Amino acid sequence: MTPYLTVIGLLTGGLIASALWYAERARTHAAARLGALIGGADAVQPVDELRQRAGTQTFPQRYRWLAVAEGVVVLIAVRVLAALPIEVAIAVACLTGVLAHLTEEYVAEQRTSRIEAQLSDAIDLLVGALRAGSSLLAALEASLKESRAPLRPYLQDIVNRIRLGDDPRLVLADLPRQVPLETFRLFGAALAVHWEVGGSLASTLATIGRTIRDRIEVARRVRAQGVEATASVAAVLLIAYVLAFLMWRTTPERMEAFVRSAVGTELVSLVIGLQAIGLIWMARLSRSEF
Repeated sequence: MTPYLTVIGLLTGGLIASALWYAERARTHAAARLGALIGGADAVQPVDELRQRAGTQTFPQRYRWLAVAEGVVVLIAVRVLAALPIEVAIAVACLTGVLAHLTEEYVAEQRTSRIEAQLSDAIDLLVGALRAGSSLLAALEASLKESRAPLRPYLQDIVNRIRLGDDPRLVLADLPRQVPLETFRLFGAALAVHWEVGGSLASTLATIGRTIRDRIEVARRVRAQGVEATASVAAVLLIAYVLAFLMWRTTPERMEAFVRSAVGTELVSLVIGLQAIGLIWMARLSRSEF
């Protein structure tokens, strides 16, 4: 029965990895098409080349390899130190990797929310400066003085490159690549269109600022609605492991014999694997895509 469970686990992991790869590929292609519309044919550039030329990194900086590294470490520790069966060690490693991945995503989402809130504040400063009669470059410099990290390096890069004589349209086309978020794509597109055809920019930026604030508010409400489901799942997982610990403390010989038996090994591995899949499923359902 163990080979069948191994095959099912590999197929499930392959399906999840394929779905994540397809979603990331679709987002990358959409960003490339939008960048081509904003900046023309020269706007589509490799990310590494952009980093070398602009001197900044894409935001938010991700550490996806940490989940794999932690999974490998836990696999070795459970197999060697605890001397548990390999099936249980693999299942525990997968669950640990999923938890590490979800934690890394949560940190990235918090950093994304922070920079989007800073962008909305910077847009308000731009609108005030433009309505007071300042030029766009002077308004950008005024908002740069009031901005803080993590937004400040990207505004500094825009102002410096425009001062040095770079094409503003190409400079603004690089911004959505450094910060691949919908709000920055909208902001870069509005500035690029204004530099290309002119027109009243203050009213357009005011509308964009309200849109960004609405997006932030909706995202916060979605996260607040998902807190209840997340807490319920966490409580169920915690109760399961607390009961297992109490059973082990009561009769450790029987518990260890059950885990090391063929049926017990398969059942424990299956339960832990289903927990990992459930965590991924819950995270995808509670995430807003708009």
